[in-house]
Amino acid sequence: MAEPLFLIPEIVGMCLRVANSFTEYISNVKDAPRIAQRINQEVHTLTGVLENLRMSLEYGQVSAAKAGILESLNNCMSTLAELEKLVAPEGVDDAESSSPSPRKARNLYSSFVSRGEDRPISPFDNPYSDVNPNVSSLLQAQVSREYVDVHRERRNSQINQLALMRAATPSPAQKRPAMSLAARLKWPFFQQRKAQELLTQLERQRGLLNVALEADNAMNLTSINHCVKEIEASIDDGEKRRILGWLKPSIDMYEFHSEQHDKQEDETCEWITNSQGWKQWLAGGSSEPGGYRRFIWIYGIPGAGKTVLASFLIDSIAIHCQATGYSYYYCHNERNQDETIPFLRWVVGDLSRQIGRFIPNELEQLNEAGHFDIKTLLNCFLIITRQFQRADKRVYIVVDAVDESKKPRERFLDVLIKIGTDPSFEHVSLLMTSRDEEDIRDRMFGAERDGGLLPPIEDGYVTNNADASAPYTAITMSNSDVMRAIETYVKKQIARNVRFKLWSPKFREKVENDLARNARGMFRWVACQIDFLERIYQDRERVLETLSDLPETIFDTYARILASIAPEERAFARTALALICSNTSGIKSADVLVRASLHNVPHGAMHRYDIKMLKIILGCLVKVTDLKKRPVSIFRREDEGFPFQKASLAHYTVREFLFAKSKVDGRPRPAGDFALSDTDIRKLEMQVVFNGLQQWGIGRPPNLRIPTRYEEHCLEMSDSALRGDRRNLIVKYQSVWDSVVPCLVPGSLRDGNVHLKALTNEKLRRRFSKWRRLCAFDELPQGPQSSGVSTSVRQETGILASLILLRWPEFAQKFLQSPRFENLSPQSKQAIWRDEFSIDPLIDESFPRTFTKGEPMTLLRLCVLWKRLDFLELFINAGANFVHEPDIVFVALSNPYDDDDNDGSTTGQLLKMLLERGADPNPSGYIYTPLQDAVHHLEEGWVQSLLIECRDANLMGNPDGEHPYGSDTDQSWHKRHPLEICRTTKPRWQDTDSMEDQIVKSRKQVELLLIQYGARLPSPPPRPPSEVIHLSD
Repeated sequence: MAEPLFLIPEIVGMCLRVANSFTEYISNVKDAPRIAQRINQEVHTLTGVLENLRMSLEYGQVSAAKAGILESLNNCMSTLAELEKLVAPEGVDDAESSSPSPRKARNLYSSFVSRGEDRPISPFDNPYSDVNPNVSSLLQAQVSREYVDVHRERRNSQINQLALMRAATPSPAQKRPAMSLAARLKWPFFQQRKAQELLTQLERQRGLLNVALEADNAMNLTSINHCVKEIEASIDDGEKRRILGWLKPSIDMYEFHSEQHDKQEDETCEWITNSQGWKQWLAGGSSEPGGYRRFIWIYGIPGAGKTVLASFLIDSIAIHCQATGYSYYYCHNERNQDETIPFLRWVVGDLSRQIGRFIPNELEQLNEAGHFDIKTLLNCFLIITRQFQRADKRVYIVVDAVDESKKPRERFLDVLIKIGTDPSFEHVSLLMTSRDEEDIRDRMFGAERDGGLLPPIEDGYVTNNADASAPYTAITMSNSDVMRAIETYVKKQIARNVRFKLWSPKFREKVENDLARNARGMFRWVACQIDFLERIYQDRERVLETLSDLPETIFDTYARILASIAPEERAFARTALALICSNTSGIKSADVLVRASLHNVPHGAMHRYDIKMLKIILGCLVKVTDLKKRPVSIFRREDEGFPFQKASLAHYTVREFLFAKSKVDGRPRPAGDFALSDTDIRKLEMQVVFNGLQQWGIGRPPNLRIPTRYEEHCLEMSDSALRGDRRNLIVKYQSVWDSVVPCLVPGSLRDGNVHLKALTNEKLRRRFSKWRRLCAFDELPQGPQSSGVSTSVRQETGILASLILLRWPEFAQKFLQSPRFENLSPQSKQAIWRDEFSIDPLIDESFPRTFTKGEPMTLLRLCVLWKRLDFLELFINAGANFVHEPDIVFVALSNPYDDDDNDGSTTGQLLKMLLERGADPNPSGYIYTPLQDAVHHLEEGWVQSLLIECRDANLMGNPDGEHPYGSDTDQSWHKRHPLEICRTTKPRWQDTDSMEDQIVKSRKQVELLLIQYGARLPSPPPRPPSEVIHLSD
């Protein structure tokens, strides 16, 4: 069917020429016959049918009903040629009158590429290549599997046709002559009857083409009906709800939309919904010049009101479609994420719920795989939207603030452009808003920038590419309608403000005019100026001075607001802004934010600050909204008030201002003392929560026994910091490190941390996994310790023990090099290594079970038992020794093969470290020696380390000595010589026959070592005389 496909553009061109000729005739002849008008209308109708037919031929499978299409097209061509002759000027022959028209047939479905070059094929260009056969069948009438090849073939053909048409087009100097006056007067008498016959023939051919299209559409619908049952997952309603719950991202667009809805002002957004173009977009887009396509991009400068406009349009769409067949998504910079997958997850789930929770098979398979991918989600989106199409409903999608998606944004833009321009999504109307940023322009207008903003049409705001067939409509917010909307907004804001009612009507009018005139299309700018005027409204002269020197930009406005904050309030304001800007602060409510913002506020002034004061100080920089649900807490607080509130930045540009770099090196940043960076925020967060722990219980009402929400926040966020990448930040920055050190003193010590004592039960301890570990530390019962040195544990000992429990050697290294430790006397330092305490290993499942609760423990012994070589080396370098740990070698050999050291290599390293640092290789008074134990395991490295230090390969224990681990069981090797043990032992790691060769090799190496160091088996005692046997006998 390639021939009909390439005949259609030529016939469309003939239709245009016929329409132009009859239009010219009608305009030049007063009371022109009605037949001429009917022909003109019929030709336009035929053009639409041909466009639909072309789409069906390009993207669909050809049905049997189209077998006669070629004949109908040929008949159309001959009929159009005859019609063109009826109004051909005198002196123009048939060949000339039927020459190709210079006008190019409109193609609204051309690929979304810049002019003159092909865009590289996107991964989204053919999302159905891997779709299962049922889905392919469902979509066969819309998208061919060979779409790309067909597309390129069509494009090349059109280029060739255009070249031929231009070659045949007469130059401007060869202007086509008009019909003579005589011909125009004769036409009703001599040509009208023939025109009627030709019109009838044309109507008949159009009817035949329509029948072919309808038959094909009916076949496609039948195919769809048969396939729907096969593409829908066969699961019950409960399973559907579970899948949709899994699909939903961790954001709630309904709640976010509600917030934006509350910002709408009457008569400020209707300028777009009152336009004819909006009606065209709702209907599926228009191909007419200046009409709205089904894909709209609204762009504008920061603060132009794009988000509020989007919320208004969402509400309008909901009314139009009765809240069925529409979805929306607000991007937001605070999420700091690529919004592609969250967007698809949200709209797929949202639309699915609107049609009875329709779950495609692909979505169920995605759920079973447990991960998300763009291609499958896009296929699911297409399948679900087709269900609306079957019900004769369009689908409407609105995406706001695309520029707030994390860069790079190519994937997100590719998906949106795919939905907005690909013919397979023809039943979807898409609207997106963003700033006019470079990467968005490059994706929307081609790889090469065409310089500056799109040139607006005179007295309008709709902009399109130079190609009239561009498949999108771009609308700038810099238009006269927005300016008038701002005037309305200013008047309403001034009129409703109680404070401004004190001004005279004339003065209010002056303020309104000045603000509207200087707004430059920015609603946000106006809101900030009004907020600033509220602060000084009683001082008329200052108001006039402000109006005479209004800031030009949003950034200038923010700088003026911050400069107006009183000096004594700046510390509070800076901390509050930093914590609001943070994506990781974890602050759930405004009351916690206020408490956290007192970090650098003098104690005597803390009572002045609350949520109301927060709003007064920061004004239009922040917004405080009610929370619909009580913030989650692990503590039950029955007497709390409600509702709770949440503070956030009023606009994305506030964050941009606070993080803005200086335009000139060496000059102050735009935000001055309030300037922020990600590192500044992370440091401040840590200081706030750890200093908050140090203030635990201070200021809490006497009758409140459970922690406040702020204290709970500090406990939760500090616990998170102790197990994440914040550890490096804490060690790196001294100010943060100083805040953390006091919080590591175990709660069981005198003056220990009170916050640890709040973890009174197992449920709370499991909630805070890192602080739970510190609960394992405890002092021994009162009385003289086993060493007889001290009856209390020093804080330094407790801090180092906490670091072992937290497995944080980097912090321990810095602590041992800090003035707090370095300034201790030598006696105090040695006492730290001798301090005894107890550890409950059952507190945390990650603790090795190498000892029991209540067993006396020192820092060195704990390191050896848990094989913390990193800590042990730090302690030894800091002056620790084993003078008071005579059996430390036996401690090292007590559990040689644990889960983390199943080959004994760590035990070997530990033994070597101990012996090199002065540990006794042969503790006296035990039934066997460490050397015998090492030989018993056939560990060559252990034996060598012991022999290097003890130099005696014949060492044996005391037969009457104690067992080093208090066992009552004696093994046969306990009283054997090391050489004898080596020749007869079967080590614990002899699990399979495959290890036999290794055992033989190890036995030889150990025996060689023993012999090298002088091992000799003791001579057997002489036999008694009675046992001597004489040869003569």
